[in-house]
Amino acid sequence: MIYWSIRTAILGLVLLSGCKTGTRDIDFVSKQFAATYNIDSTKGIDSTNLASLMGSKAVYSFSKDGKGMNHLQMGMVSRDTPFTWKVEQDSLYIDKKGYAIEKIDKGFTLRSDSAKIFLSQQP
Repeated sequence: MIYWSIRTAILGLVLLSGCKTGTRDIDFVSKQFAATYNIDSTKGIDSTNLASLMGSKAVYSFSKDGKGMNHLQMGMVSRDTPFTWKVEQDSLYIDKKGYAIEKIDKGFTLRSDSAKIFLSQQP
């Protein structure tokens, strides 16, 4: 009897450790996130574009079909840009550019080699 209990416990631990943890598509589907950018200006973005990006307000909306919309507001001018997205392992790919995902309180931090994007979930 003890043998079966130990065997069942070990099997349960093996099954749990084999499960994928981390971020999934469902963490983004049908949700909107306000974005704040932290850009490394030494990685190829000029200071004019950097200044306009830092003064902008962006909202990312993720649909369940792997498509989304980025709404960017710069002063009185706004622009909506469609994008594609998917989550693979612990990375979010937006238009095939990968970002490492880190879960934070009420959102995510996305990291690439030149940028950090903070996504705060909107109600």
